[in-house]
Amino acid sequence: MKQLNLFLPIIFLAGLFFACSGSNTSNKNNSNISDASQPSNTSGKASFSANVDGVNISGGEIDNMQIQNTAFIYPTADNSGKRLLFFLRSDKNGDVVYFFRFSVPDKTGTFTKKDSDDKPFSITLDFLGGDNSRYNADDVTVNIISVTASKVTGTFSGKFTLSVDTPRGVKKEVTVTDGKFDIPFSTGNVRPE
Repeated sequence: MKQLNLFLPIIFLAGLFFACSGSNTSNKNNSNISDASQPSNTSGKASFSANVDGVNISGGEIDNMQIQNTAFIYPTADNSGKRLLFFLRSDKNGDVVYFFRFSVPDKTGTFTKKDSDDKPFSITLDFLGGDNSRYNADDVTVNIISVTASKVTGTFSGKFTLSVDTPRGVKKEVTVTDGKFDIPFSTGNVRPE
């Protein structure tokens, strides 16, 4: 009887484990959506690179909240359509981390920001570390090559000017070339603004 009392919790836990794993499998098989269109586990599956005023930067690490180096879809401010919102964060380059924030139309194509006030289009570049400067897109082109159910790929380049909220920035203008990104949609519960 003592042996049965000892093994009963083990048998119960093993049964619970198999019941839970079987439940997940049956739900997956009954789904009308193929696995290929499901957002994937984003851990380590993002990449981006660019040249910022002659400095090559790159990144791809996704944070635990799945905000950095991931994409989101939001309605436009006037609810006339949708926009892609995504954040690219570089690996540390010396003392500086480069951080891009993109808000562009949710479709493939080439979008240009040149002193326009197109609400779904905004891009900022922050230097975190060093002088902690923020730059706004002045004459920037973003090419969204592909938008699938699981990821966004594209390129970007152009000129950024120092934002008025960081007037002590060392550089008044920054040029970005050869920007490339291949990032997944976030599967996290946190949604940035």
